[in-house]
Amino acid sequence: MRGTLKAAILIIAVFIMVSAFEASAATIRIVNGVNTRLSITLTYVDKASGALVTKGWWHVAPDGETSITLNADESRGIYFAAYNKDQYYDSAAKKNAQIRRWVSRHTFTYSSDAQPDDDTTWQGKFFKINGNTVNIDSKTR
Repeated sequence: MRGTLKAAILIIAVFIMVSAFEASAATIRIVNGVNTRLSITLTYVDKASGALVTKGWWHVAPDGETSITLNADESRGIYFAAYNKDQYYDSAAKKNAQIRRWVSRHTFTYSSDAQPDDDTTWQGKFFKINGNTVNIDSKTR
């Protein structure tokens, strides 16, 4: 009986910890409203480290959508950039705050403002996300 009680308490504790993480995680929904595959990168302040992180790439099929879960401090803002040769954006976010961050052709995670030691990097323009959904529907050039 004691073993069963301990096991039940352990299961409840694990459930509470998982629920707490999920409740504190930010989920961003990306809706691709254009007829080309897009690559998405996000910039956010990581709750655990307090560092400004830029991470990519998540891919979204033409006229498709995906959800991305981050350990982000939403109060500090989450920013996005979308590419497929040209840069694309959510026309509703065009006038939102913008920042520039380093990105690469390869899968990456950068948590520094210094230029990464990679010859495939460039500085991309990121648009602040209002809410938790980005509807990408336009391109910048």
